[in-house]
Amino acid sequence: MNICTLKQFFFVILFISFYGSIDTVKSQSSNPEIQVMLLGVYHFDNPGRDKNNLEIDDYFTAERQKEINETVDLLSEFNPDKIFIELRPSSQNKIDSQYQAFREDKLNLTDLEKGRNEVYQIGFKISKKLNLEKLYCIDANGLWLGNYVDFIADTLSLSYYKDEAAKSKKSFEEVNEYIKTHSIRENLVLMNSRDRLANNHRYYIDLAVRVKDTTGIHYTYQDTTQMIDGKEYLLRSFDFENIGVELVAEWYKRNLLIYRNILENSSNGDKILIIIGQGHVPILQHLLESNPEYKIVNTLDYL
Repeated sequence: MNICTLKQFFFVILFISFYGSIDTVKSQSSNPEIQVMLLGVYHFDNPGRDKNNLEIDDYFTAERQKEINETVDLLSEFNPDKIFIELRPSSQNKIDSQYQAFREDKLNLTDLEKGRNEVYQIGFKISKKLNLEKLYCIDANGLWLGNYVDFIADTLSLSYYKDEAAKSKKSFEEVNEYIKTHSIRENLVLMNSRDRLANNHRYYIDLAVRVKDTTGIHYTYQDTTQMIDGKEYLLRSFDFENIGVELVAEWYKRNLLIYRNILENSSNGDKILIIIGQGHVPILQHLLESNPEYKIVNTLDYL
C-alpha cells in the first residue's frame, strides 16, 4: 500500500469515527434514558406553608374523591415506575410504613392527620394502582427570607414592589376562587399552565431579587435567629444590603438540593412522576432539561 493510499485509508477511518460519534450523540439526546413528569400542585390539606395559601375545601368529600380518582387515572396513563414526593428523606421510613399499610388495605387515609395531602391522595393512590413498591421522599429544607424582603420593601416604600404585590394579591384571589369552583383536574391544568408557572416564578427573578436595604434597616434584625433542623441560623450572617438576592439564592439552593435528591434516586430507563409544589417546577424543569440524561414529559398531555 503506497503512502497516498494509506492517507486515504486513515482519512476514511477518521471520517467514519467522527460522524459515528455524532450519530451516537444524536441518538443519546433524542432518546434520553430517564423520563420525568413534573406535576405542580397546590397543597390539598391547606397547611399554610407558602407565601400565599389557598383556601381549600374538604377533599375527603365524595365529589372531591371522585375528582381525585379521575386525576389518578389520567396520570397513571404515564405509567411511572417511580414517584417522588415533597417530603424530606428523614420521613422515608414513616412513608414506607404508611404506604405498605395502605397498599395492603390496612390503612384508611381518613385516619391520617394529613391524609388529605396530595402525597397521599395522588402519590399513594397512583402507586397502589400501578403496584409500585415505594415512594421516594426528595424534598429539602430551606430558609425563607420573604418576611424580611417584604419589610424592607415596605419600609423603603418601593413602589414597584407595592404595585406588583397588589396585582399578585388580585391574581391570587382569582385563582383561589377558581380552585373552589372547578374540579381537581381543572385546577391542576391551571397550575401547570405555562402562564401560571411563569407568573409564580416571576416573583423571584423580577421582583424579590431587586429588593435591597440601602439605609441600614437590617440592624433591626441583627440578633434574629431561625431554627432549621435543630440548628440555629443567625440572620445577620446574610447580606441584607442585597436581601432580595439572598432570598432568591436560598430558594434556588433548596431546589438544587431537591434536584440532587432526584439524581440520587434515578436510574437508567426510569419513568418518574414528581409531585411537588407548583413554585418548584420552573427551577427543577430548567435543571432537568439542562441534563441530557433526562427528558421532561408534558404533564398537560395527560391531564
